[in-house]
Amino acid sequence: MKKLFLFILFGCMSLNGLSAQEIALTGQHIPPQGSFAQPFQTRFEISHTPGYQVVLDKENLPKDFALTQEKEENLSPGTLAYELTFLPFTLGPSSFTAVGFLLQDGDGQTVNQTSSGDVTVKIEPVQLFKDNKMRDIRPPYIPSSWLGWLMVLAALLTLIILIVHILRRVKHHAEQVSVLKLDRRPAHVIALSKINLLLQSGLWEAQEYKLFYIELGEILREYLWRRFNLDVSADTSAELLRHIRTVPDLTSLYAELRDYLKSADLVKFAKYVPDENTMHKDVGIVQKTIQQTIQAPVPVNEQQEAK
Repeated sequence: MKKLFLFILFGCMSLNGLSAQEIALTGQHIPPQGSFAQPFQTRFEISHTPGYQVVLDKENLPKDFALTQEKEENLSPGTLAYELTFLPFTLGPSSFTAVGFLLQDGDGQTVNQTSSGDVTVKIEPVQLFKDNKMRDIRPPYIPSSWLGWLMVLAALLTLIILIVHILRRVKHHAEQVSVLKLDRRPAHVIALSKINLLLQSGLWEAQEYKLFYIELGEILREYLWRRFNLDVSADTSAELLRHIRTVPDLTSLYAELRDYLKSADLVKFAKYVPDENTMHKDVGIVQKTIQQTIQAPVPVNEQQEAK
């Protein structure tokens, strides 16, 4: 009888241990279609055992959609809702891959997880006009011979201006490189001091968000050139990430740098207005990249041999 009682007690304790780690997705709303570069809102409702916290798995978000805003709402001690706003960057049917949620204990350790299913979201181009009655009533226009020659001349002038512009950019880049080489300070000292100057420049306070992020990106690209000899001054964000994968010291920072570049592209190209928390997070990622890749000083005897 005593052994039977102990067996039942052990079984109850085991069931309590398992139930303390439960998490389930009880509802989700993902719109079946959206417009290109226009944010749309999703909602996920989650139930979990009280005493644990639920966090969004930001490492595995849909790749064709950028997360721009998140809002968490506690519905009861064991249920909550996440409202997530995404920005699509593709046209046509796009795979909105699973959105994951992690169940963590008081020490921040993940003990369970759940995720939504894959959904196909159709992204339509932005429609500026929807009036089927509009007609072009102008007759066909055929330019005369002299106008054709004028168009050819204009094309030649445009080509000449383009060539001059490219030559000036090449010359400016060479001059800029020569100026950068004059600064003999360590790469991390230069980059961190420029970040401090940027934060004190007043650009953020003047709401010059685009210019602020452009300057922050230039500091990162200059640091990569000084520290790792990576010429990424003209790279897109995707090209820059491919270069980062080739540097062993930067691979552990890849996910954070990808989030920063997504945020910077939204500000520079989609006119997204970041809040102050987003700005501090992005600046912190660049600072962390610099601080974790500081080059070890060269010993004095090696410096003398190099001379």
